[in-house]
Amino acid sequence: MREGCATGMHQLNRAGGKDVADEIKEVLRLQMGDGRYNLWFGHDVGLQVEPGTAESSAVVTVTASSPFAAERLRARHAGDIRSASKSICGNDVEIHILHSEPAAAVSPAADQATENAAPSSGDSASPIETNNGLKLRFEDESSVPDNLPAAARRSGSAGARPVSAGSRRRTRGPRPIGNPLFREKPAEEAGETAGDASGAVPAPPRWAMTLNQFVVGSCNELAHTATRMVVDNPGAASPIYFWGPSGSGKTHLVTAIRDSLRRKHRLRRVIQLTAEDFTNDFTTALRGSGLPAFRRRYRDVDALMIDDVQFFGGNKRATLRELLHTVDALLRTRKQLIFAGDRPPMEIEGIPAELAGRLSGGMMCGIGPMDVATRRAVLEQFAAMVGLELPANLLDTLSESVAGDGRVMSGLVNQIWALQQMRGKMPTWQQVLDSAAGDILRTSAPIIGLADIQKAVCDTFGLPKGTLQSRGQQRSVSQPRMLAMYLARQHTRAAFSEIGDYFGNRSHSTVIAATKRVAGWLDNGENAAAETAERQRMKQAAAAIENLLRTG
Repeated sequence: MREGCATGMHQLNRAGGKDVADEIKEVLRLQMGDGRYNLWFGHDVGLQVEPGTAESSAVVTVTASSPFAAERLRARHAGDIRSASKSICGNDVEIHILHSEPAAAVSPAADQATENAAPSSGDSASPIETNNGLKLRFEDESSVPDNLPAAARRSGSAGARPVSAGSRRRTRGPRPIGNPLFREKPAEEAGETAGDASGAVPAPPRWAMTLNQFVVGSCNELAHTATRMVVDNPGAASPIYFWGPSGSGKTHLVTAIRDSLRRKHRLRRVIQLTAEDFTNDFTTALRGSGLPAFRRRYRDVDALMIDDVQFFGGNKRATLRELLHTVDALLRTRKQLIFAGDRPPMEIEGIPAELAGRLSGGMMCGIGPMDVATRRAVLEQFAAMVGLELPANLLDTLSESVAGDGRVMSGLVNQIWALQQMRGKMPTWQQVLDSAAGDILRTSAPIIGLADIQKAVCDTFGLPKGTLQSRGQQRSVSQPRMLAMYLARQHTRAAFSEIGDYFGNRSHSTVIAATKRVAGWLDNGENAAAETAERQRMKQAAAAIENLLRTG
């Protein structure tokens, strides 16, 4: 440890801290990726290094442009800053996270109290040391997180700079380090009124992607159970692959797993990113930073979670090969792997069979379209979050009219919330339809025609275009045709006779018989073993086709 520290001090003394600060920034960029680094450290964030001596630690000071930015850096990236600083300066390093906002005016009495309380060195606050050795410096006592140990809070409050009542910033409740998604407290809980002196309307709080906020229904029960398994016992099932249409809750579950692994199990190296982020990072490594650092970043982890896996379908072989080796390395060390995409791996064109097999080798969790009851519960929860109490009749009508996309439902509730704020009362159904919320309802649901159903069925069963409209009676053609007729009744308003005319000029009684038979396959099936196998095959085909219809 002393050898690494001496090396760090030598670099600091040689370059006045400038070169070492740049090296720390470069390590941060490699750890976080270009996108996240540029978001949090690319603008208005300074990093300075003061050299240590044989008796004192090196000091790394990160300066943000505002109290909010400093607080977010502490909550999200304190561990990243410490890790990068230790890799350059050695283990003996002290981290300070400050903000550069000018101090608010204080009363003469408070100013005198500040002068009396200030330490002899002139610092405005004493560093607080957490249980993992990380030292944080806060500008005032109100910005000290509530979840710090009591002893740590006492050690830091002695040098805190008091502020006047009029300049004290609003504080939030405990926010666990490493949890970037949280639900804001209502204004009443934070000691604030619903609006300020100017009459401004408060913004709706953000949605927290926690497991407690996830609405469980028949469409996602298996995925929720798998999530619980990982949260209770990481590595019990790996990899887990969530697949379903956009807005069905895949990212919600992945984020909930990430936060639980960090908070409950104290896992430090938990990486969540999209397939595009992984690809961009790999490309950057090929062009400059080097593959060894890239491989350490993604293989020396406790858990790796990749969303939007379908993006890998258009990638080059080098990226897919690197992903395959990364998955193999993590599986050998029994690390937790989580993937999410809009379709099963085997159906993503361009992904090699061996990689698709790895992704499918753990637990596959399909998430279906939300039924009316689940949509109603989601809408009710979104409404409660923004303080809306939707009437039962309006809630029922909305749940029957809106598409099963969680993001769309969130936008719909926000539009109704805005209408209620604007009119001073709950809007009627007609007023909802006449507003932007009506546009959301009209455009959110995909328009599915008979031709769309025919194409999806032919693609799923590998049949030539137009086969379902032929007079062929082979089993390989008749069963897909019956399934297409059943789906046409489920997803279109076409009459039996219209469906029969489209699929080979068949009578409406033939269509009725086909829909009843397929409904039997999908619901109850027969007791015979052959019929059970056939029922399972048709259920899988129907799920794949409906997913194609939703995702295009």
